Amino acid sequence: MKLGIAEQNGRKFVAAQKDQSVYDLSAVAGTRDLREIISGWNALKANFESSITNAPAIDGAAVRWQSPLPNPPKFLLVAANYRAHIVEVGFAPVFEGVLTPQFFMKPNTTIIGPEDDISLVSNNIGLDYEAELAVVIGKTCSHASLEEASAAVWGYTVVNDVSERKLNKNLEGRSLRQNDDFYDWLVGKWFDKATPVGPWVVTADEIEKVDDLMIRSRLNGKTVQEAPASAMIHNISQLIQYISNVVTLEPGDVIATGTPAGVGMATGRLLQNGDLIECEIDQIGTLKNRVRAV
Repeated sequence: MKLGIAEQNGRKFVAAQKDQSVYDLSAVAGTRDLREIISGWNALKANFESSITNAPAIDGAAVRWQSPLPNPPKFLLVAANYRAHIVEVGFAPVFEGVLTPQFFMKPNTTIIGPEDDISLVSNNIGLDYEAELAVVIGKTCSHASLEEASAAVWGYTVVNDVSERKLNKNLEGRSLRQNDDFYDWLVGKWFDKATPVGPWVVTADEIEKVDDLMIRSRLNGKTVQEAPASAMIHNISQLIQYISNVVTLEPGDVIATGTPAGVGMATGRLLQNGDLIECEIDQIGTLKNRVRAV
């Protein structure tokens, strides 16, 4: 089931996407917060399926999808989870021995919808795209086994982890401190209204083989990233297991699982005002966002 938040004529409501039609589930949802639906999913699922079968369809072209989870309890992202991406940005290809996932968080104020404009502000001098498969957590998860980690997945969505690559690079007279490069990288991911999420969440039962999903991005119609989820260094269960040993995962948490090779930092073509960046994952959906100077 593809579930999210749709808007039609100024009204926002929980909806399902099926084929080219949209189904208004507000009557059975009782809320507009997908986190509440995730928490009560076992009781709601059958009613949702019945509503999709019996409710009148809305033309999909008549609605605009919003971010399905604009305020997740935690918005977690994994860095450097594809070998080719690690190499393309200049890091040593050290893949022997035990590797641990590298993850960080983004503020919810970064999150925008699947068709919203990505804000390009005055101190964005190296804005980059990163198409990523994201996992939505469906149950509380702490110190999970691999089996428990797999069972904690409620669904999947698409994230564009937009990143400012050159934060503070043009600051004159700057005195560098230890770890400044790391913090420039981290804070460069925190710009308001710059991280598309959506267009909906596909429930886990709809995806038979996650490893077969192809993650790609297109810049002004040209494919710039493309790789299968199987190319991840750490798979989804391993990521959830590791993270759950650090912080308790809750229903509605979002974990973006890293980006493949082909980012602008490596190709030399970073985002510019007016660009259209599309991030697409098979069986899930597509983000289509224009970059706009504000």
